[in-house]
Amino acid sequence: MQFDRDIFISYAHIDNESLAEDLEGWISTLHRGLEIRLAQLRGSKPDVWRDLKLTGNDVFSETILEQFPNLAVLVSILSPRYVKSEWCLRELEHFYNAAGVRGGIKIGDKHRIFKVIKTFLPREKHPRELSQLLGYEFYDIDESGRPREYSKLYGPESERKFWAKLEDLAYDIHQTLEILEALPDGSNLAEGTPLEPATQDGKVIYLAETTPDLNADREKIRRELEQAGHRVLPDAPLPDPPAFRQTVCEALAQSSLSVHLLSPYHSPDPEQEQSLEQVYRQMAALRTRDQIKLADQCRQEKSTFSRLLWMPPNAGNLEVDEFIQALQNDPDFISTNLETLKDIIYERLANPPQVPEMEMPLDEPVKIYLDCDEQDVDSGAVDPLADWLENHFAIQWPDFDANGVAKSEALLKQCEAVLIFYGHAGSAWLRRRIRALQKTAAYGRKTRLLAKAIYVAGPENPTKQSLREEGIPIINGLNEFQPSLLEPFVMQLGQA
Repeated sequence: MQFDRDIFISYAHIDNESLAEDLEGWISTLHRGLEIRLAQLRGSKPDVWRDLKLTGNDVFSETILEQFPNLAVLVSILSPRYVKSEWCLRELEHFYNAAGVRGGIKIGDKHRIFKVIKTFLPREKHPRELSQLLGYEFYDIDESGRPREYSKLYGPESERKFWAKLEDLAYDIHQTLEILEALPDGSNLAEGTPLEPATQDGKVIYLAETTPDLNADREKIRRELEQAGHRVLPDAPLPDPPAFRQTVCEALAQSSLSVHLLSPYHSPDPEQEQSLEQVYRQMAALRTRDQIKLADQCRQEKSTFSRLLWMPPNAGNLEVDEFIQALQNDPDFISTNLETLKDIIYERLANPPQVPEMEMPLDEPVKIYLDCDEQDVDSGAVDPLADWLENHFAIQWPDFDANGVAKSEALLKQCEAVLIFYGHAGSAWLRRRIRALQKTAAYGRKTRLLAKAIYVAGPENPTKQSLREEGIPIINGLNEFQPSLLEPFVMQLGQA
């Protein structure tokens, strides 16, 4: 499929005005860099053009529109001024319609419109034609919640990020142009039509949406995975509730691995006045947590699915909230540099956890590991529960002579079910036991646990009353022991 022109940059004039007299305009810098990098990638100079808007206003030119049916790709520089410019929006609309007639606006998983977000703009203000595109964010949200654009004006690190993001943009445009050139003229693919079968080794990975401060890291991971032949979901911005949950669950169901990037920054006090950017970062943090919970559910339902939780290593000295603190006890939680995270992702894709179904011997009782603290044995608090269990199952007791959780992990591997008795021990003891259970259940066993639960007993305290643990049932035994309390746990054992 041949086009007369390769790329048109649609932008608002004010976004090319430089704050420093001796500094090239932002749009001009991007235009020049994109032209040079694409020439290097493609081996020939591309046709990258824009309306120079020499009058200082966003003047609409019919001569531009006339060329859109023969234009391969549009780069839309999104900003507050862009969405207020009648002419910019008309350029966007006309290309969207023209592309729909010839070739389609989307070919395979590639769009012919590239959304470059120069200045932070709430998603609900994005034009209709751009609302379903992930986009290329040329800014960061700093610790105070303010957006900082990538520019030489703001120092070497900001300039480095600008060129790194431009590299991503250039590579994706290059891929799209190659796809268009390979299509026969007259093709008009339906949205989502695969251009070629997935490679045999290609996997589907759910790379969760994250907070703005980690978007750059997420994009680096996404780009590498896609270049390696894997499919990365979600491939469009996640919708708001009520469609959010269904969209995430459908994407997770297709995936073999989910990766969640966690921001260490503490949520601001809701009573304090917040900037619009801080509000959006807080909303993104809540959506991040919802995706983790849904991934936990998927892991419980699908044995071939696993997940990774990652936080930057420089976050260790920052104060984090209770949710992040709890996740740090998760066996899937890691805090490494980004390159090490990539290595772990590839290792997990190559060697996913194998948890085959267990075949229970019919002539032996089910062995249950009754994990409890020595105080509860000495006081007799665990006796009513233990007596009933021993009448029906084989009980494995903790080795109280061994310190730490290493011995507990070894005993966990020998049993078919686990019941944690939470009585006189403190919350730190419980967290260590839960962490050992999660770690061993996911990676330390050759067979699947038939059942697991936490039995909460006296003495009563507020922590026990509100105890919730994702993926582990809670049995409320704060009152007198009754065998009926164990009915859900026993039902998990099934025919065994």
